[in-house]
Amino acid sequence: MEKQRIKVMILYLFIGAVLGTVLGIALGKVFPFMDIPIKFGFSPFTMHLVILDITLGLNLYLNAGTILGVILFFYLFLIL
Repeated sequence: MEKQRIKVMILYLFIGAVLGTVLGIALGKVFPFMDIPIKFGFSPFTMHLVILDITLGLNLYLNAGTILGVILFFYLFLIL
């Protein structure tokens, strides 16, 4: 049962982050502080192997809406 609850919590946090980011971008037109981006990660790099090329990279985009969305959905997870 505990593993199921952890999976649901991760799903809630992911949904909160996505919806919060979209909300932050949308509200950024009215409230500019909502869409101040914090970007971090590493740029894509390619490994050229004899028969295969592999490209890896990860960039995260966070704003105030992301943080609010995660906090809201975490609260919803706790009360449900």
